[in-house]
Amino acid sequence: MNDFGKLLSKYMRRIRSSDNDIAVEIGVSRLTIGNWRKGFMMPSKKNYDKIIACTNFFRLTEEEETEFLIKAGFFEENFPPNNLLEIIFDDYIQGLFSKLAQLNPHPIMLLLTQASWSDPPCRDAILCRAKQIYFENVLHIHPPVSLSIDSDSYFAHLGQQCGMECVKNDYDFEQVLKKRIENNSRLFLLVSRFEQGVRTFGEHLASIIRNLSEDYANNFHVMLCGGEKLAALKYESGQLSLLNFAKDEHWAELGANEVYILSKNRFPNLNLNDILVEKLLAVSGRHPKILSQCLELQSNSPELKLSDYPEKLSHSDEILQLFIPFRKKQSQQKWKQWLSQDRLAEWHPYLLDNVLRDLYWKNALVKREKDGVSGLYWRCEAMQIAATRILT
Repeated sequence: MNDFGKLLSKYMRRIRSSDNDIAVEIGVSRLTIGNWRKGFMMPSKKNYDKIIACTNFFRLTEEEETEFLIKAGFFEENFPPNNLLEIIFDDYIQGLFSKLAQLNPHPIMLLLTQASWSDPPCRDAILCRAKQIYFENVLHIHPPVSLSIDSDSYFAHLGQQCGMECVKNDYDFEQVLKKRIENNSRLFLLVSRFEQGVRTFGEHLASIIRNLSEDYANNFHVMLCGGEKLAALKYESGQLSLLNFAKDEHWAELGANEVYILSKNRFPNLNLNDILVEKLLAVSGRHPKILSQCLELQSNSPELKLSDYPEKLSHSDEILQLFIPFRKKQSQQKWKQWLSQDRLAEWHPYLLDNVLRDLYWKNALVKREKDGVSGLYWRCEAMQIAATRILT
């Protein structure tokens, strides 16, 4: 049994799941799960979405998910590279904190991110910048993933993440957090994966943060990071005042500066210029992993014309695996309609069409401004080509 098989077996035992349970949940055969678990075979790159489905089914923490992906052989899928986290998007991150400080009366922000970035992107860079602004008054929590945990253990776990070993229950957590705010000019709290774990405990946590934010608006600043599930908590149910008061921010699009930095780091021999960089951004639709593939094509196949990139990219596993789960989610007629147009719908913070919403969070679609109007567009031509081939 290899390391991945051991880890898979460990998480299966934790939730008391069988090979068949996992197979049905993620859409592979029971034999495949058995072979992975026993170390007879490893997941292929085409299984990336299946492995992600596994991490969701196991309800892994951020650290556990990262380890699981690495053991499964998908470490190269991480973006951006760890050694670039504090270089790219520095101005954007600084701007986030400027906006957060200006929010009144509730300095609460939702930082929402589409797929294909780390979760949340540049978290370490965000915490590093926070420490420059708030000094040592920076806390980071992520709720326990277990659904069998009790309330006292849930809040004790959060207390441990903040270095508050004295926290034994929800009351202790609220009181200690309150004292931290009162004893400092400002306190910053980053919450990752707020949506995971026991729902009722999460609602209680939200209530505590919301009340403290109201009582200490100028001193307590909160940023919650997540993606589709976090947005759904706000827009589908609308029951948590913490999220309703929060200001939405979406993770930044790649720009020329990021292209130069990524190129220098991964392909130092590439000779880029401003015109070529803008063309690569257009071809990739500013999708992080597709841009990385564009740089790789520039490095390995310099003779390939840029006009040939969309067709070439449309065959990549990154794009193909994105659309396969959508085969039965809509009629062919509707797919043909959407694929024949560039602008699919008006932009709304919460898209009512389930398929369009799913495509957006999977990063196949993007919000763009044209003629002063926000719309929902295909991210790039390669996406349309692949979707046409798979879905019609």
